[in-house]
Amino acid sequence: MKLARRGPGAWALAAVLLVPAPLPRLADGSDLLFEPLAQRWLERNEARPDHPGGWPALLEERFAHLGLGLFELRVPAPALSEGQNARHVARAAQALLEAQAGWLAWTRGETQVRPEKAPKDDAVGRWLAGWNAKTFAGKPLAGIDLLEAGAAPPEVRERLARLREELRAGPALGFERPLPGVRLALFPRRAEFVEFVCVAGLLDSHLTASAFDQGLSTWLEYTAQDTRFLTLEFGSDAAGNTLARGEGLAERNPLALSELVAQVGTRAMLLQLYGGRLDPALASGMANALVIELYGELDTRIDGDVRSRSSEGTSVFVPGGNPDGGILPATSAENRWRGTKGRDHFVGILAQVQKQGGKKAPTRPERLTRFELMADDGSRKAPVSAPFLGQEAKKPAPDLLADYLELVRCYGVAFLHWLRVSGAGEPEASAARFGEFLLALARDGASAELPRLLQEHYGRPLSASSPDGMFAEETLEGAFLAWLAKGG
Repeated sequence: MKLARRGPGAWALAAVLLVPAPLPRLADGSDLLFEPLAQRWLERNEARPDHPGGWPALLEERFAHLGLGLFELRVPAPALSEGQNARHVARAAQALLEAQAGWLAWTRGETQVRPEKAPKDDAVGRWLAGWNAKTFAGKPLAGIDLLEAGAAPPEVRERLARLREELRAGPALGFERPLPGVRLALFPRRAEFVEFVCVAGLLDSHLTASAFDQGLSTWLEYTAQDTRFLTLEFGSDAAGNTLARGEGLAERNPLALSELVAQVGTRAMLLQLYGGRLDPALASGMANALVIELYGELDTRIDGDVRSRSSEGTSVFVPGGNPDGGILPATSAENRWRGTKGRDHFVGILAQVQKQGGKKAPTRPERLTRFELMADDGSRKAPVSAPFLGQEAKKPAPDLLADYLELVRCYGVAFLHWLRVSGAGEPEASAARFGEFLLALARDGASAELPRLLQEHYGRPLSASSPDGMFAEETLEGAFLAWLAKGG
């Protein structure tokens, strides 16, 4: 029997069962028990491990739906019966709309992308802002469109239909083909996020190894095939200690929920649109830079030195990540790189570390290209030299890798910001050129073509193989480093 056929009383029971419960672990509390976690979700939702269509079918049948332009949002149906969950999902939906509007503003060459706080003509925003405990109370939501369940006014339906048509057609984003939807499963409660990741691992043997990972208790996101799972609760505190129960993103920072959803949504959008052809570091940097332009900061914990489980792929933009794969030891999420939350696009901290690294350099190119890194245990400091962009970049010594991960995260964001505001001279011309570059990426977004596309649009090579080479003839990285040294 599908949950969509249940009466209000059954829904109330399901909502009670969604109250976070302790995650099943071994007797010593050390390890998650993945199959019991999966079984807990399946039993609560009256589903079987041999459900036809597997977990993707469960996602369609047991979750509520909402179309938001390119995004196809899925939310656990019973979760929306709780007012706070409904408000958080509404805020996440608004963030996805803002991210798409911001990307469109970039492609159009607009200099400002930050949305107004309460635009009077935003019918969709007003509708989402009105979600509360009564909006979906007593309604069967499994497999149901939230436009219907939430009694969306005609103007909201029309606005979302136009947005979907505009973006899915392709040309607005530079593509000459219809674009696929980007599926995002949003879990207001961490407990259900963990359970459903385990469901995916149990029902799909191709996902078992990645889903049944002890780090799951602290993850914020997980990718299954072409679907991104995202929870709106932290699983660890600011120092990286595992929490017994989830902590809402907004409890630490009121903007954190919107920032994380926009960041994850933009990365998922780029991956879906480009099919993996886009340079991974460029995509991550663009998502980070866009979040800062939208919300004035970037206070998230899913890139940089978060001790990734594996490399994110080869990059010719900002070679980084964990070059050798494997697992790095845990560390505090707070460090000198994140002190300003990127409010200045990380220009300040980069200029500071650049100045420290170049103090004793004998030549101008060496002064501009040296950055001082700190060893993981604080035992030593050592310079690392640009180029950081392009294929000539070199990885640092192992004990400097953590600081290097933070450096290249900040470096990519600041470089993209520089391209948008100064890459072609004046801000208006730079924003227009950046938009043209994004549209060109849509036509040929292959990672290997990135240096060529940049040179075609900016009339300068991306970088060079040595500090002297970056300034012997004008390069984009050399111009950026000179701009950085002046404080941006």
